[in-house]
Amino acid sequence: GERMASLHKESGKRTGYKVRWRNSRKRQQAVWLGDVSRKSAESYYRHIAELIDASEAGRTPNPETEKWLRSRDIDARIRKKLTEKGLAEAQNEKLGTDAGMFLDAYCAAYIAGRDDCKRGTLENFGHARRLLVEYFGARQTLAGITPEDCERWKRWLLTEKRHAEATASKHIKRAKTLFTAAVNDRLLTASPFQKVKTGSEANDQRHYEVTAEIAADVIAECPDDDWRLIFALARYCGLRCPSEVLTLKWSDVLWDQKKLRIDSPKTGLRFCPIFPELAPILEAAFDAAPDGATFCVQRYRQGYNPATTMKKIIERAGHEPWPKLFINCRSTRRTELQRQYPDHVINKWLGHSSAVAERHYLQVTKDDWTEG
Repeated sequence: GERMASLHKESGKRTGYKVRWRNSRKRQQAVWLGDVSRKSAESYYRHIAELIDASEAGRTPNPETEKWLRSRDIDARIRKKLTEKGLAEAQNEKLGTDAGMFLDAYCAAYIAGRDDCKRGTLENFGHARRLLVEYFGARQTLAGITPEDCERWKRWLLTEKRHAEATASKHIKRAKTLFTAAVNDRLLTASPFQKVKTGSEANDQRHYEVTAEIAADVIAECPDDDWRLIFALARYCGLRCPSEVLTLKWSDVLWDQKKLRIDSPKTGLRFCPIFPELAPILEAAFDAAPDGATFCVQRYRQGYNPATTMKKIIERAGHEPWPKLFINCRSTRRTELQRQYPDHVINKWLGHSSAVAERHYLQVTKDDWTEG
């Protein structure tokens, strides 16, 4: 259609170019470009005219003008004028900095700004950042990554890095979060990860049934009350280890109600029965605890990773350490309880939803094949 804007050269008290137009209310508007070359003035005029057309038509500007708006080619005073006239959004001050332009600096700034996240989540974002930078390079511009590049990165995770589909999916999910935040921050107009499919985060190959017999063997080999309790809380109550096991206090053991109060850093407060298999181990640890002891597990605190010692205990018990040591204890317990109690009850006890149980915890065991 007919251009609503026109370019004028002024000569008089001040010389230079100006773009003029009438807005929808027929009011005269202008942006003073200043004493720039004819070529520069025409480039400004072309983009400003497109911004006016787009604004009047209620559409987004064409990609070329969008890109120009994000570039550093625009004089700050002119950008301010365009923002005041409602033709451009205020620019994020990060845009001119490394954190607004380059992959590694951007990811680092994003992670540093997420003080609402737990340490484990931040570490996971750190893994995604490391893999993005390893593939693309630290100085890769955010705007230079295409949707096809993201697909290639996904294939690289699966083939070169040999990640299981479940692991690759988690990294892709975090990359999506990083790039969506860049769009929300107006550093990008669209996320190149938008259409990349994540696939399933569940990995059935790593399921392992920690049978009652194996559990009994492991408990017999535990060196002390602390270790018997660590293993029993994970295997018989499905507590997350280390986060829920090591933070459990004696004040959380409600003996008269036969319940544990679990104040989980992951899911908040919940209650779980003191199951018959746990009761004697819990009582023995309580009797052996020094007067005034706060925590059920005496020796180890948050930040301690019990997996290395756990592997040694399993080997001493004559078994091969299974993948995801504590998650498979929780998964086995969920599967056992599923045969006796309704879904919503176990969800409350173990602190996850039916959908999560189905995706990550429920196993098809040997008994399922022999009972039929």
